[in-house]
Amino acid sequence: MYDEHIMRSALRLGVTPLHFEHPLEQELLAAVAEEAPRATSIVLTGTAGDGKSRLCGLLWSELGGASAQWAGDDIYHETSAVIAGRERTVGVVRDLTALPEQGSFGSHGTKSELLKAISRSILEIDPDHVFVVAANDGQLLEAWRRMTGDPESAAVRDIFETRLVTGRPGRESLTFLNLSTIPCTTIFRLASAALIAHEGWQAAYADAQQDGFFGESCPIRRNYERLSDNRFQDRVGELFELMDLSELHTPIRRVLLLLANALLGHPDARDRLMSAGDVRGLVAKRTAHRGSIERNLLGRNLTEARREGLEIIEALNRFGIGAETTNRIDNILLYGLYDGLLTPDWEATVAAHATPSELDELQAQRSAYLERPDAEGDGTHPFIQTLADQRRAMFFRIPRERAAELRLWNLTVFSHAGEFLDDVVRPLRARKKVSRAIIARLVRGLNRVFTGLLVDTDRELLLATSLSGSGRGPAELLEDRIAVSRRDERIELDRGDRLPVLRVQLDADTVLPLRLNLVRYEFLMRVADGALPGSFSRECHEDILGFKSVVLAAAARLRPPEPDGHLTFRLLRVTTDGEPSDETVEVLHA
Repeated sequence: MYDEHIMRSALRLGVTPLHFEHPLEQELLAAVAEEAPRATSIVLTGTAGDGKSRLCGLLWSELGGASAQWAGDDIYHETSAVIAGRERTVGVVRDLTALPEQGSFGSHGTKSELLKAISRSILEIDPDHVFVVAANDGQLLEAWRRMTGDPESAAVRDIFETRLVTGRPGRESLTFLNLSTIPCTTIFRLASAALIAHEGWQAAYADAQQDGFFGESCPIRRNYERLSDNRFQDRVGELFELMDLSELHTPIRRVLLLLANALLGHPDARDRLMSAGDVRGLVAKRTAHRGSIERNLLGRNLTEARREGLEIIEALNRFGIGAETTNRIDNILLYGLYDGLLTPDWEATVAAHATPSELDELQAQRSAYLERPDAEGDGTHPFIQTLADQRRAMFFRIPRERAAELRLWNLTVFSHAGEFLDDVVRPLRARKKVSRAIIARLVRGLNRVFTGLLVDTDRELLLATSLSGSGRGPAELLEDRIAVSRRDERIELDRGDRLPVLRVQLDADTVLPLRLNLVRYEFLMRVADGALPGSFSRECHEDILGFKSVVLAAAARLRPPEPDGHLTFRLLRVTTDGEPSDETVEVLHA
């Protein structure tokens, strides 16, 4: 799925390609505008599939470049345009990775000469020759690392590294746009809105076939209408937001791939993607429901190997949707049709959305399972997989106002994800305070990791070490106590650049940050609720122990030194009700 191939295919088939304005598009075009304050070279970077090629093509058109020239296979293009009040020469490298070592690059005969010219342009204020370079972040740095012996190229390499690592603004003579900084939530919203609004859907409605393509039983039509539903969009949007909060980047190309699979996927279709001609046969076989959007979003139409090979689907499956459950959810699925108390939930979350053939299959497999729950040849009863599929569907169907009542996020591995969004991330974005109850639970989780003991205190942070000095196992020596809220000591949650940050303040000048992604938040909350630290994420356990070492070192620097020949230990103990206590041991003439 490359931009050039898509445009050629759309032209050949007479189809309008999907289009939406990229969040950085206006900033890009402003850099080459006639009224720009100064001319700058431009770097478009990010991961593969972020949309660099499309933005390059858009910029070329804005500069007045010939579309026929751009449609060719050349990597380097050159034109002239009025930028910042006067005419400049503009060189465009549409893909740095594909740029050959030798070629015709304007007045430059080699790649090395061209990169040196780009470096000079970046270091010059308001240059007459500007360049636009599109490159994956890794290849961008690698290309300039190879430019040994050239001081200007070395200076530019340092600029690139600083921008990629810190994200801070750099030289005024460079417009540096990192497309990977755009939240995948934003990309999903823009891409799905463009897909839903495409003119082709109205033509499909107009040509709908009874029991065939885009008829009322057509799974593609049902998936399109489901995708158009605001509640469904919001639930999928929350998953993308949580991927952002897990520091998982999802390029545009992968989002479009996911949406295509969500609409067209079916395990029985050729290549596991439906075409218009497949619909009538699937409806006749009463298996159309197996291509539902809830299944397809998680790649259930694909083979396991293919599912694991697609990064965006693999990322969504990390949530474990459907593999986790609650008694109430399973009771609804098993007995909702027959138990009057559960019937309203059954009607709202299952029957109202399922097709007759899906309900018939569910009930037939349920009856077979209750009569004979023995596994079949492959080791599982078919109803177990059907039950998991229905849980996945319910995850997307449960309305927001009932999410807490039905414990929506318990259908995932991250049972505290909803709380993280509603009670931490969104209040901080609105510049509001996070409740003290949330901070208290985080402190309790930290204390249990820091001490290796089942302590219940949440009013202070306990800094303790072990007698062995290994940092593992129970910590018997209490080094310090940090108050949650005192004049110069406090623990609070702040809004960070991209993630919430837990800040531990030891005094007016010493503040230690811990960035809270989704996994760390879930880990600390589970530990606070009684889970063993190593039972959810060993990586998180190591991260928090590392943070403990940082806090201990900072506290040691602030602690007054022991008098000569005088050594004091505080032995940490935990009372039967989980409260910490300490016993002081003094060693004289140590």
